[in-house]
Amino acid sequence: MTTEFYTGSDWEVSSGPILTRRAHIDDVWPEGTGASKDDLEDGMHPFFAVGPKGQRPLNLVGVVQKYDVDTGCVVLQCAFGFIAQAYVCNITTYAAGDASAWAATLDKHVPVWVDDSDDLPAGVTLSRSNLNDADSENPLAGYTWPDQDEWDDSGKGGGNSDPYPKSFTGNDATYVLTSPVMLWPGYYYEVPA
Repeated sequence: MTTEFYTGSDWEVSSGPILTRRAHIDDVWPEGTGASKDDLEDGMHPFFAVGPKGQRPLNLVGVVQKYDVDTGCVVLQCAFGFIAQAYVCNITTYAAGDASAWAATLDKHVPVWVDDSDDLPAGVTLSRSNLNDADSENPLAGYTWPDQDEWDDSGKGGGNSDPYPKSFTGNDATYVLTSPVMLWPGYYYEVPA
């Protein structure tokens, strides 16, 4: 199980579209060890929501491209359709502040949300639950999407087999899988009242 945000050279699954925007570390969440989350460092690439939690679920969502600890500036990739690797937790439902239901598998093309619940392990910001442990709506981050070598009989190397649905190692506790996620934030469809 992970204890820090996603790192590594293969975080970027698609080469575009590109739309980068700057935000301050104080304006993105969930971040920081106080909420059972990792502290962001340059070279980590989590999915974050941007803006006050009070406007959820209409927050902008982006994946961190880089972070400058000296200025506190985060560069986020915010383009619809951009695909990046992410940790996805199997929690699907909370009851009375605790996780109460879990997915046994992770399929392609299913929604994932930015989840600030303490139930998620350190380093994990995405789950399969549209509500957090306080019953607040989570911002939609996007959809799981196959990598180039996960398309049946095509893609990188050709002759590949479809590995979906991928199995979590259990379905009665908190488990995490690494999956490509296509950024498709839910705020695109919402109009504030």
